[in-house]
Amino acid sequence: MACVYKFWWRIAGATAYVLMLSLLAPTAAAGMNDVPTISGAFEIVSDSEASYRVPVDLTVWNSQLWTANSRTGTVSRIDLPTGKTVAEYRVAKSLSSLARWKNGLLLLDDQQHKILRCAPDSVSGDLQLAQTIPVSQYPVRIAVSSDEAFVAVSSLWSRRLTLLGGTGPDLKIQQTLDLPFAPRLLKFIPGGLLIVADAFGGQLAIVETATASIRNYHSVYGHNIRGLEWNPGTHRLMVACQTLDPATFTSYERIFWGVVMQNGLHSISLEQLSGSAEASDFVSENPAYSGAYGTPQQYPLGTPSTGSGDPGAMVVTNNDTTLLVLSGVSQVAFRTASHLPFERLKTGLRPEAIYLDDTQQHAFIANRFDDTITVVSLDGDAPHIESTICLGDVRPLSIAEQGERIFHDATISLDGWFSCHSCHTDGHTNGGRADTFGDEDKGAAKKIVSLMGTGHSGPWAWNGSKDSLEDQIKTSLIITMQTQLPSDQLPIDSLAAYLRTLSPAPSLGAARNEAALESQLQAARTAFSDAGCRNCHAGDGFTSSEVYDVGIHDEMGETLFNPPSLPGVSQRAPYFHDGRAPTLADVLKSSHHDPKTPLTEQQIQQLTLFLKRL
Repeated sequence: MACVYKFWWRIAGATAYVLMLSLLAPTAAAGMNDVPTISGAFEIVSDSEASYRVPVDLTVWNSQLWTANSRTGTVSRIDLPTGKTVAEYRVAKSLSSLARWKNGLLLLDDQQHKILRCAPDSVSGDLQLAQTIPVSQYPVRIAVSSDEAFVAVSSLWSRRLTLLGGTGPDLKIQQTLDLPFAPRLLKFIPGGLLIVADAFGGQLAIVETATASIRNYHSVYGHNIRGLEWNPGTHRLMVACQTLDPATFTSYERIFWGVVMQNGLHSISLEQLSGSAEASDFVSENPAYSGAYGTPQQYPLGTPSTGSGDPGAMVVTNNDTTLLVLSGVSQVAFRTASHLPFERLKTGLRPEAIYLDDTQQHAFIANRFDDTITVVSLDGDAPHIESTICLGDVRPLSIAEQGERIFHDATISLDGWFSCHSCHTDGHTNGGRADTFGDEDKGAAKKIVSLMGTGHSGPWAWNGSKDSLEDQIKTSLIITMQTQLPSDQLPIDSLAAYLRTLSPAPSLGAARNEAALESQLQAARTAFSDAGCRNCHAGDGFTSSEVYDVGIHDEMGETLFNPPSLPGVSQRAPYFHDGRAPTLADVLKSSHHDPKTPLTEQQIQQLTLFLKRL
């Protein structure tokens, strides 16, 4: 991949200068997954080494730009005056986030489940390891309060929040909180509060940092919360998300008008965020009201023929300028005041993270799928693209990696309204329902299934009507997404290759390292067999190629359904084709599987334990 960039930069009023570089990609791939460190010093990667970095987070520290590269587990260090990559450090096998804290950086190692506190060498300035702090498994985001008194880490599959602090150079864990949802985004806001956002659905937890406790919950009418920012001018929380209408069939007209999937920006006051702290009693937006994008509290980000698939990270300046990445269409939207409409600028492929420098004169955008950083200048009447920084040469991509790009690309849908990721968030599920003709009827919206493990758990569709994964993908592209690609150019093979790389989500019990006696587990396995569950949920995938009548039907009268695969089932609530069962216990208590022989309370407890371990 060739990359050319132009970079202007001002330092303390000095005259700007221009640097032009052309970087040509070599033809061979290079592995970068060796484990770092020797005596605290990270290995520096050769600048001639082509790779596929996949930058997912970034910050400015010591007048340099630093990026966390997910796929290679490296950190890139960029000199801002020249726009050159000074060094790339081999830190871990995979990184999910980074933040600056006091005199160094905090990096999230999402495979070893720990924070890496790093500090610069006093002579060379190179990154060195100073401390490691284990956190709950599957950490995905780290955030630091403005006074640096608190650090927070969200852990996805273990559904936990870790709060840390430290008066000296070292960080210490203060509290670990269990959450009723899988968290991702974090935002410290005034009043000593921390907002924790659902990674898949639309839930928020409001945490009091002083007491390290959850004050209450709030539910946004939407899903895929990928932008969370505090507006200092309006004193409101800004939430970028998507809203899927389960009552709308995915026809050409309804996608064109933005009825099926709305991409919007929600504005929430502190008063609206207050409420009960019971997980079962969320303070919610009114769906009928919230669905009417165009009010001061809900701002639409797309218009007919110009969708805005996968709105994401944002920043808001002190003078009320907003920058918001539109990840699915590879753009950044901006407005110079909250009452003005958004305009758009082109970025690199799949912009996902954005950072506003301390002067608020520049914003930096990490483009996930082409290893570039877009530099936006906020000087002048309106933001404009100032330059593009290349992190290095990109190796040739595998067919599965090409499929991953397409999976997250909203432009394959009609007018760019949504991507595959919009419903199947990160390959999982947003937990909602959609009327997509996937089961060859309309008027009966079905629960959006997780695609994690789907490559090996056919047949596909709720009624098992698709014999191959490729057939299901073709139907999704043509009918669900109303793609305008010619039939001979449909990216079916690459999407299928990507989906076959997705393993089932880890069980909640395993992610939390919850202990259970072997005798209890054996009793649970026996209960699963004795209750006849293996008649339908058989083999390693705990599924079947058949369809069964379990005593429920959809709005069109369909009663035969293919049993879903069970590995990772504890992460896929709600359950059944229409999401009628909120928990696994509710599934087991419903008696739909065998109404003649209801399960005893002991069997329900044993089966719940078994399913939470799959």
